[in-house]
This record gives sequence, C-alpha cells and structure tokens, in this order.
Amino acid sequence: MFSGVISDKFFGGRRNIPALIFGLMNVVALCLFLLVPGVHFWLDALSMVLFGLGIGVLICFLGGLMAVDIAPRTASGAALGVVGIASYIGAGLQDVMSGVLIEGNKHVVNGVEVYDFTYINWFWIGAALMSVLLALLVWNARSKE
Repeated sequence: MFSGVISDKFFGGRRNIPALIFGLMNVVALCLFLLVPGVHFWLDALSMVLFGLGIGVLICFLGGLMAVDIAPRTASGAALGVVGIASYIGAGLQDVMSGVLIEGNKHVVNGVEVYDFTYINWFWIGAALMSVLLALLVWNARSKE
C-alpha cells in the first residue's frame, strides 16, 4: 500500500529507482547474512530486517506496480497474471536448485553429515543480483497508451 505512495511522493512516480534501491538492499542483506561469520547477533538481525524490507518492497514494485504501469490499462490484469505465474515458476525452480546444491555438497565425515553451503550462498546472491539486472531491463519502459 505504501510502495505506490512512496514512489509517487519521493521519486515522481518512477518505480524503477526504488526497485533498484531495494534490489541492492536485498543483495547487501543477503551478503551480510550469508558471508559474514555468524558471531554478531545484531548484524544477523539487521540483515534479516533489511532482507524482509527489500523483498516486501520488491514484491510490491516488480510484482504489481511496475507490471501495471508498463502494460496498457486493458491488459493490466493479464500483466499481473504473467508476473504472478513467472514468480511461482521462479520460486519453484529456486526450491529445486537449492535442494540440488545443498544435497550435492553434503559430505560424510566420521559418520556425520556435513553440509557445505558455499555454492548455495553464491547461487542465492547471484539470483538476487540477476533480479536487479533483469529489473534494469525495463528501466525506461512506459505504457504505450
């Protein structure tokens, strides 16, 4: 609800700038959480708050506002549907890929399963970076109406 108001008041209705800002916030939060050793409770908590805020805003902007702004008014429902389906497909693929990468990097040491999260961490960070780059593809897109 506030995403549209914030982008209208602070960014003159341009949805791409907040999408970039919160996309980068998402990447930074993931890097903080996944790459910094987990000995600082406050840093973990901050990274989770930043990640939640970033994802929440991105879902509003990319999944709703930008899709409706770019599509003609007569096709706004279809645009939301396509974005929704693409989101579900992406979430499903991410779930499968995460499972494959986590299971594929499991080792048994002295009879104990040990997981190496190095590859999955880079996959998640890379996916977040790719989402920022893909959002940049529609930086100057406008509805043809």
